[in-house]
Amino acid sequence: MLNYRSLKDIVYDYISEQIRTKALKPGEKINENTICDALEISRTPVREALIQLSNEGYIEQIPRRGFVVREVSLERANNIYEIIGVLEALATTDCLKHPESLDLELMRDLARQMDLAIDQGDYDLYYHLQNRFHESFIQSSGNEDLIRILASLKKTFIKQSYNATGSEALYKDALRKTNEEHWKMLELFEAGDEAALRRFVRDVHWNVKYADMEILI
Repeated sequence: MLNYRSLKDIVYDYISEQIRTKALKPGEKINENTICDALEISRTPVREALIQLSNEGYIEQIPRRGFVVREVSLERANNIYEIIGVLEALATTDCLKHPESLDLELMRDLARQMDLAIDQGDYDLYYHLQNRFHESFIQSSGNEDLIRILASLKKTFIKQSYNATGSEALYKDALRKTNEEHWKMLELFEAGDEAALRRFVRDVHWNVKYADMEILI
């Protein structure tokens, strides 16, 4: 079956990439005409993509200015981390009600791949692997509303990758510590320790000390 992508989807991906690569910076106005010219398309799909990005919180529409890239402040990132921590902790509780739905072998493989990605300095790959790790147990919760809300919250962070700043050695150490937490989550999943797993996900893994890694700078 062909994977059909509409013009709106193409524009959405184009603008997202412009934001990720900092071609469009926080607070900068998005020029619709420039996008139309770059992609050689009409204004309608551009407007549709901008509205979707606005609804998802990546950009905002300001009266008399148009659409601008929305900056995620550290305060907002901290708030979102706290909320995600609570909701992912709930997802783990739902998973342990029917543990047969969990693919622990997949999660172990993803954790191993993350260790390798860190060693190789492949931070884009690490980012996507950790998303798959979390998606694995979130989807296994079977709670469709919880899955939808978490997906929406995480879309606030459009970076889709990590870039080392300052000392790369310290940066790698931070990611190794994060992946050690993934291994600990696996251990708690395997033990079926619901209370400990819930506390660990909420209070340790989604600790706000990591939130600054999500901010577009």
